[in-house]
Amino acid sequence: MSTEEMDFEAELEAEVSKRLAIMQEPGYEFPTRMKKIDWIVAGVIMVISIAIVEFATLSTGVM
Repeated sequence: MSTEEMDFEAELEAEVSKRLAIMQEPGYEFPTRMKKIDWIVAGVIMVISIAIVEFATLSTGVM
């Protein structure tokens, strides 16, 4: 392994340990689960985004 990979792994391990320690604190409040409407909104945004990209590609003739 290169020095850069070892540095990255050490930094990653430190960050993971830090975040796990925060999540294990008694007062930590986990985020609420996504509701059905949240999933619907996310899906609609994805469909609209794909439609915009497709429209832009078709109108410019780029494929």
